Amino acid sequence: MKKYFSILSLGIVTVIALTRCSPTSHVEVAQGVNFRNYKTFGWVNDNGAKKTGRADNDIVDNNIKSSVSAELEAKGWQEADQQPDVLMDYNVIVQKGIRKETEPAYSYPYTGYFYSPWSRRMGYYYNPIFFGGYTTSTIPFKVGTLTLNMVDAKTNKLIWQGCAKGDLTSKNVTSEDAKTDVKSIFKKLNLPNETE
Repeated sequence: MKKYFSILSLGIVTVIALTRCSPTSHVEVAQGVNFRNYKTFGWVNDNGAKKTGRADNDIVDNNIKSSVSAELEAKGWQEADQQPDVLMDYNVIVQKGIRKETEPAYSYPYTGYFYSPWSRRMGYYYNPIFFGGYTTSTIPFKVGTLTLNMVDAKTNKLIWQGCAKGDLTSKNVTSEDAKTDVKSIFKKLNLPNETE
């Protein structure tokens, strides 16, 4: 029974930790867009130049692109190098912030001793816990935002945009952060499957 309780408590703690770390995502679709008209996608060609707002790491850049490609291919789309129906692009922004947290402050209980000259005896007193107010602390943190853009290649108009925002656990954006954000964005986009 003890073993089952410890497994259950570990599972509950894991679920709480995972839900706390999950990013918030939002998707916008241009009015009147019919995704059944699109079958192929490609990536915006920046001719090897470093673009601002991109991942500063080639590994993260490739992982973001491969995660997006995998999500689109799961919906029946195909990646095309020449004349794709839509062009994909992304931006990464990392912002610093300060979060204030307020907690109640309590005193520690203690016992004190004293000598009474009138009774010539030692005495003691007990001071219990009491509420002493609140303490506020500031905690620095970083928030990462990944924005995916889908542009119609013929009209050069933005037809879809998805963004995910979440706290970063490390100094920079990691591949795992990017994959989690991409999955979070595509959960909110209902693209028709090829079989539908």
